[in-house]
Amino acid sequence: MFAVILIPDFFLQAVLRHQPELRDSAAALLSEATANAPIIEMTCSARSAGVNIGMTSTQAMARCPQIVVQARSSQAESSAQQAILQAAFCFSPFVEATQPGICTLDLRGQPIAKKTADPSGGFEAWSRKIIEFASGVHLRAQVGVAATPGLALLAARFADPFLLVENPEAFTSDLPIESLDPSPAVSGILKRWGIHTVGQLVALGKEGVAERLGAEALLLFKRASADEIRPLTMALAPEVFIEALEFPNEIETLEPLLFILRRFIEQLSLRLEAVYLVAGELKLTLTMASAATCERVFKVPSPTRNIEILFRMVFTHLENFTTPSPITALSLEAIPSRTENHQFALFETSLRDPNHFFETVARLHALLGTDRVGTPVVQDSHRPDDFKMEPVKFKDLEEELTRKRRRRATTEEPCEALALKHGMALRRFRPPLPAEVQMERDRPVYLSSTKVRGRIAHAVGPWRVSGQWWEKPWVREEWDIETVAGRLCRIYQDGTKWFLEGLFD
Repeated sequence: MFAVILIPDFFLQAVLRHQPELRDSAAALLSEATANAPIIEMTCSARSAGVNIGMTSTQAMARCPQIVVQARSSQAESSAQQAILQAAFCFSPFVEATQPGICTLDLRGQPIAKKTADPSGGFEAWSRKIIEFASGVHLRAQVGVAATPGLALLAARFADPFLLVENPEAFTSDLPIESLDPSPAVSGILKRWGIHTVGQLVALGKEGVAERLGAEALLLFKRASADEIRPLTMALAPEVFIEALEFPNEIETLEPLLFILRRFIEQLSLRLEAVYLVAGELKLTLTMASAATCERVFKVPSPTRNIEILFRMVFTHLENFTTPSPITALSLEAIPSRTENHQFALFETSLRDPNHFFETVARLHALLGTDRVGTPVVQDSHRPDDFKMEPVKFKDLEEELTRKRRRRATTEEPCEALALKHGMALRRFRPPLPAEVQMERDRPVYLSSTKVRGRIAHAVGPWRVSGQWWEKPWVREEWDIETVAGRLCRIYQDGTKWFLEGLFD
């Protein structure tokens, strides 16, 4: 399965990311900052007011006097593309930067791609997390999921905001032919033929259309195919955290500059949090109307992503700062770092490097799925080793470690006393290892497994345990054994099968 993250009107959204109040108002985007540049994207309010693609700014203002017209910004587009790529890598390690504002994810090996019961519900919950992250960085995303990258892209274009294609033929049959992005020449020919939907095109047959329209016809059939899986061009996870904006009007006072900087820091903090890093340095770059630039690097004494701390650092510098000319562009880069390490007592347990730990957790989330990584929580059951995984929360983890340290400090005992009190530790295998056990007179006499093999000198048991008779009943018989070689193990029989559960220290 493949998923596509699509940012509709990407170039406009990139410019309006730090001006979200304009999303619901009439706004349009010019192809370049010139008087006669055409409009290439617009908001729904502008479209409802009669503004169309291809108009100039003057024509648009004649239709809608309150419209806000801005030009494309390469810096804003680069920052938005990095943000959506970082979101994609949080959910899959196989990501392609297909086009500006479009990322294709290969879901092979992901637990979400293996679900068969109610697949739409599982994929929708997974996609909602992507959409929520994109919303956090002020991007409106649509997610499409299908068996091929081409169908996933078509699904993303028609998603609201999520669409799973389970029946490709039914999905593509009523799609307009424009959804396949044919060239104007081919599109005109197809319309003269009376072909207005993808289903009508597929009904003509690939060979007959290719003979008349050439190689582009084959490309159109590939985009609509339910079997054509093209190889993805894998992208690298972005390691740069930059937010930039070119102002439509020159900035001469501090208030609007701090307003945008505050939003920059909020966005950078959220992006750093997604990959479990903190800001070690901040690099501020101001571009003047005179084309001169001013750069300042802020070293964070204790690396953090706390918004208030980072903003205060920048504010303290700018409140007495003056420039020789007005500011036309602003850029803020966060140089990622890890939190400082601390030395703990000999028997004190804590994370030596929490950020490195959670960065590893983030990678495991992408590789294994969010439901298979976290903190094991013991279930209310008598079944041995019965637990479930819950998401790791740094705050809760630190609080639990603090409680344990305080409890240990008040009831500290020598290691020998603890060993006598609690007995030997059983190191379990997860999952238990299959084993073969020979029985004589209803007692185990020989064990064969990948970890332990040999005759059994002593065996204690059996202990019969069972539970959950009302739901999923289980029954097992446990034995604690010692082999002739001196290995202490726990084995159990579940039905007719034997398993090696663990080794005693």
